[in-house]
Amino acid sequence: MCSLDEKTETVLGEIPVIARLQVGSEHLTLVPTDARIIVVYRGKRGAGALATGQFFGGLSGAFEDLLKSGKESLAKPRGSQSPKEILASNKDNFAIGLDEIVRVDVEETYHLVDLTILTKNEKLEFSARLRFDRVVDLLGKIVGDKMFSRRLDGREQRST
Repeated sequence: MCSLDEKTETVLGEIPVIARLQVGSEHLTLVPTDARIIVVYRGKRGAGALATGQFFGGLSGAFEDLLKSGKESLAKPRGSQSPKEILASNKDNFAIGLDEIVRVDVEETYHLVDLTILTKNEKLEFSARLRFDRVVDLLGKIVGDKMFSRRLDGREQRST
């Protein structure tokens, strides 16, 4: 983990994402700063939402969202929090130092933006509903030429 001077680290924005698990999914928020990406835990969706969701067309997931939304809203980053406070707000939050990032892939799909962050130790895969251009803009500012993006029409570009 990085030791950072809180006065100089700036939050650049938020990217709400979903990480698929073997059973269910995790709802997270990526908080890029000018020194790292903070991964903020918002909540988990379990097997019940997946199994009955297929039968009821997602109603169980919506019901689970209603039950969990109050608790999860407490874990959401707030604009007035410092990066240190955001990181400390939940024991499951963690940071990815910019020096740990090997590559970031951002791919536009029909409904989501797929995002892969490859670090020296792991591969993290997420899906976001945020606009493709916004994700590329937020992450491109901090990872530079480590980012590769691909639009739905097949155009590839490397961030500069």
